[in-house]
Amino acid sequence: MEQKPIILITSLRIPSPKGGSFSTVSVDASYLDVLKACRAVPLVVPLGLSRDELELLADKTQGLFIPGGVDINPKRYDAVAIHESVSDISEERDELEIMLAQIFIEKRKPIFGVCRGSQIINVAMGGTLYQDIQSEIQTDIHHEYNKEISLAEYFPKEIHEVIIAENTALASFLPLSKITVNSLHHQAVKDIAPGLLVCARAEDGVAEAIESEDMVSRWILGVQWHPEMLIVQHPENKILFEKFIEAARG
Repeated sequence: MEQKPIILITSLRIPSPKGGSFSTVSVDASYLDVLKACRAVPLVVPLGLSRDELELLADKTQGLFIPGGVDINPKRYDAVAIHESVSDISEERDELEIMLAQIFIEKRKPIFGVCRGSQIINVAMGGTLYQDIQSEIQTDIHHEYNKEISLAEYFPKEIHEVIIAENTALASFLPLSKITVNSLHHQAVKDIAPGLLVCARAEDGVAEAIESEDMVSRWILGVQWHPEMLIVQHPENKILFEKFIEAARG
């Protein structure tokens, strides 16, 4: 029987319509679907686990996938003030994802982050973020989700191009020097963390992908767009997941 790598995927909490303390721990099924399509076994990590429990999970699994989601608390990267646009902070999710990222970094096991997940990787390794791109960077690209359109319609939309840096792992993964991506974020990597490099940027200079400086000894990749939603019209996006699973197999 084929040995499929087990990939941890972090979760979020959604308040239940029952009210009170009822809630649901959730993961968008699109992430699970693409990981399964790449012949991996996704395992959802609940919120609130201790470091010892997360260490145990990390020892028994082969990779970590960190999905998109809400803003990271700026206090996590020592911001002096919090921009008015920052919203929907989840302290327990920040804690879970940063702790898990640091554990997998220490164990030198593969990590792949999408959107918020890419930002989590940078913060976990000591980097910072732009709290609000539109107010901190002069740009004609509207990176943020247009809330006048439903997410179902917006996710597959092609918003802008991303330029892939030469001589990077990402450039070796993808057959193109530029790709067209969707865009649903108002934050982005600012100061890159030690041990990471920016491997792709939007035409306005905003970091769109990060990777480990040494992908052989420490496989880490984060992309700011949502590749799981672009696979049909841009199949090269599936390559990112395939390379991640290949690294997890070892």
